Formats: sequence, structure tokens, C-alpha cells
Amino acid sequence: MLAGQCTLLSKAIIRHNQATGEKAINLKGYMVGNALTDDYHDYLGLFQFWWSAGLISDDTYKQLKLLCDYESFIHPSCTASVSQSNRLLKRMHVVGHASEKYDPCTEKHSVVYFNQPEVQKALHVIPAVALAKWETCRWHQQHALMIFFIFTALQWGVVNNNWLDSPRIVLDIYHELIHSGLRIWMFSGDTDAVIPVTSARYSIDALNLPTVKPWRAWWDDGPKRLTLVTVRGADHEVPLHRPKPALTLIKSFLSGRSMPCLERVSLSDS
Repeated sequence: MLAGQCTLLSKAIIRHNQATGEKAINLKGYMVGNALTDDYHDYLGLFQFWWSAGLISDDTYKQLKLLCDYESFIHPSCTASVSQSNRLLKRMHVVGHASEKYDPCTEKHSVVYFNQPEVQKALHVIPAVALAKWETCRWHQQHALMIFFIFTALQWGVVNNNWLDSPRIVLDIYHELIHSGLRIWMFSGDTDAVIPVTSARYSIDALNLPTVKPWRAWWDDGPKRLTLVTVRGADHEVPLHRPKPALTLIKSFLSGRSMPCLERVSLSDS
């Protein structure tokens, strides 16, 4: 499932349970990684990350801030600046780590795997549905992976920005889910150039939740069951590029524990 849709599915489950008085699905919480949360803050953090990471020039960054409407997915006024960003970034693999050898078949592995008859049988796929070829997210048609839209919209010429089931902001839903008692972890790779950690931090700040404990290495144990975890050196697909820390992240969440924290070393002890 796409990261951003986890929040919408969780809302549907919680509301169904509340309406029926039964827990048809006993949802305790969920994890969401590098997810779209709020268009305005997502774009604000995205452009800031590009600039702070040295991926775009000062002039391009100024133009993006001046001309682009953060409330809109593609806005005519920022076409020229986006085009400039595209020229600067088109040779970069924005999803993977810059130091890694790029596997051009990465996005095709799951397609091959999930179209195997034995795999579909194990997943109890309805035979009538199995006749159609399984595909990954149609990111070129959806709002979810906005960065790819920005880089290539000018070449394609057509952008579908009228998805009625894709809200531009889900901060109100987070408030609802937190109030319901769900345990929510948001994690973000700190080198992701698709939906960067700067976007996540802006969106979380917009929730206006009180901070009970200050930020510290490995984990930020927030109030009311919302936790932000950043993974050093990870990109948009955290488990793919940083599997060991990702495993620690998942184990900690499923066991109900906080992330293992690094002990502070006193200068007087050295």
C-alpha cells in the first residue's frame, strides 16, 4: 500500500468500528514512511531540501519560492522554475542513494513476483482478477508521488490533478486517529529527495502537538501516541536502502517499544 493511503484506510477502519460498536479489525496502530501529508508543507519542505542539499541553485530556489503555489500540485506560474530543476536533476536517481550502484530493474521485480501464479494462489487472489496483469502504483497518474510528476510533467504534457479520492491534506485525520488511541509512527529517510524529512517535520509541526520530550538520537517520543523516527542515510524507500535500521524500526514498533536510544557520553568521563 502507498504510504499516504495508510492514514485514509486507518480512518475507514476506526470509523467502521465506532459505527458498529465492534472491532471487526482490531487496529492498534500503523507505520507510515516518507508519506504525503499536506501539500503546502510537503512542497515547502521539498524545495527547501533540494536547495539545502545542493541539488538546485540559489536562483532556482528563489524562483520556486516566488512563483510556485504550494497549495497546488502543478501551477502554471512555476513551470519555468520546475523546468530548470528538471534539467538540474534529470540525471540523478532521486529515489536511491547517490553512492549506490543503480539497479534499473528495481521497480520491475515486484511486477514479476506478484504475477507468478503460485504467488497469487498463496495470496488467495480471486481467479477472475488474476486474469489481469498486476501492476505497481500508476505513479504517473496519481498525486501520491508528486516528485516524479514535477520532473516529467513538462515532457508528458498532460497532468491529471482531479483525483477526488486523494485529499491534499490529512492533518485533520491524524488528529482524529491520535484521539482514537492509535499508535502512529512516522519515519523518514534523511536523504530522501522525493518526500524529504523537512516536509515531514513541517507537517508534524502543523499538528500543533505539545512536545513532552526533546529530540534525541534515534527517537523522538512524542505525546499522544505520535512518534517521528528519522533514519540516517536512508532514502525514499528506507527498507531497500537501509535494511538493518529498518528492521530495528519495525521490530521496535511491533513490540511496543521506543527506538533504542544512544547513551549520552559525558565529557568528564573521557
